[in-house]
Amino acid sequence: MGKLTIKRKFLLLVVVILLGISALSGIALFEERESDRNEIYGRCSVLLHNVIYQANQGDYSKLEAYRYTILDLTGNVLYSNDQEMPVGSKIDLSMVSGNSKGDNKKQELTYSAPYLQHNIQKGTIYITVPYNMLKKPAYGRYIAIGIVCLYLIVSFWILGKMIIQDILVPIHKIHELTNRIRQGELEEALDYDYDGEIGTLCHDFEALREELLFSTNNEKKLKEKEKLLLAYISHDLRTPIAIISCYVEGIHNNIVSGNRVHDYTTIILNKISMLNQLIDEILEHSKAQLSELSIKKTEVYADEYFEWMMEEAKRDVEEKGLVFASTKVPKVLLELDRQRMKQVMTNLIGNSMKFTKEGSITVSFEVTDQKFIVSVRDTGIGIAATDLPMIFDEFYRGEKARTLNVPGSGLGLSIVKYIIKEHQGQIACDSILGKWTEVRFYIPV
Repeated sequence: MGKLTIKRKFLLLVVVILLGISALSGIALFEERESDRNEIYGRCSVLLHNVIYQANQGDYSKLEAYRYTILDLTGNVLYSNDQEMPVGSKIDLSMVSGNSKGDNKKQELTYSAPYLQHNIQKGTIYITVPYNMLKKPAYGRYIAIGIVCLYLIVSFWILGKMIIQDILVPIHKIHELTNRIRQGELEEALDYDYDGEIGTLCHDFEALREELLFSTNNEKKLKEKEKLLLAYISHDLRTPIAIISCYVEGIHNNIVSGNRVHDYTTIILNKISMLNQLIDEILEHSKAQLSELSIKKTEVYADEYFEWMMEEAKRDVEEKGLVFASTKVPKVLLELDRQRMKQVMTNLIGNSMKFTKEGSITVSFEVTDQKFIVSVRDTGIGIAATDLPMIFDEFYRGEKARTLNVPGSGLGLSIVKYIIKEHQGQIACDSILGKWTEVRFYIPV
């Protein structure tokens, strides 16, 4: 039984039940037949009681309604209307046994009774009566049996349909999807719209499939990001390392001397600083991906915190020959990480300086609907509309940045987005190519 499938077990159970019903029906029919036989004998006795009485009184007229034979004690036929036993013939009494007998093939019953004359038995009367005169019609019984059989057939059909639709079909679907999942096909969903144990199993299976699909997609994305990381690191490290190598080689081979050595070492230090910054960004990006980038918030007043930052930014921007402007910072209480928010402002203003050759950089502050809003706007090269949705993605750098060979890892804005999100805020960007770019973010007051 353990090796049988549910379908085969069900069919075997149906066969066993039907065999049991057949056996019980056979026993019931046999008992019913015996009961009918006794009932027929009783009816026959009642039906022929008066006929036999009249015959014993010498009146044989009522016997003519049946096939009968009267034998004396030696077997001679005294009276008869049976052509097989004519009057005057003799019957071997050893061939006649019992008081009555039935013939199922001919559907008739032969009833025997003593033949009396003056209360003395002179022989035996044999009267043959058809069954149809003794049995009642059994239409009701047959109808009842038919109804029971129909009920059993319908019940088994409904039960089989329930087992197939609610158990076998879902299990078959789960089996098919399991094989597809093993082959890496996770997109096809399992359809189910019923309750119960099988419905719960389907629900759990579908939840497991979705979780596995989500994990697989995440794994693919991580692998793609790892490939991009290696590609960008290789690209961004190769140039400064090559420059450092050339300048060190020039100093080592005494190609340069005097004040030029100082110039070369200054360039080398700048490139090393650039490499350190790139490595720091990569490390911070990795921490952000693992949600391990530390955010330590403290309460600060916005005007006190941002004004000194704007003074420092003004010096850096004006040293590049650009115009810097900032609006008055509202006096509101904020909860933020001092170091991380400075990193955000430095990155946004630094990006504006990289991509603005002439013009201005403006930083604006305002408070609206319990939101402290900061915007950094420049008059730089702008960002193409196709690049705008992706500028906060890891390692993404617009086509202009690569064409102009602007330094950067493509990680800065993704880290900025993470920091703003950890402050329960949001960040967005708008730009017109060749005219201006504006990055806006807010944090709650």
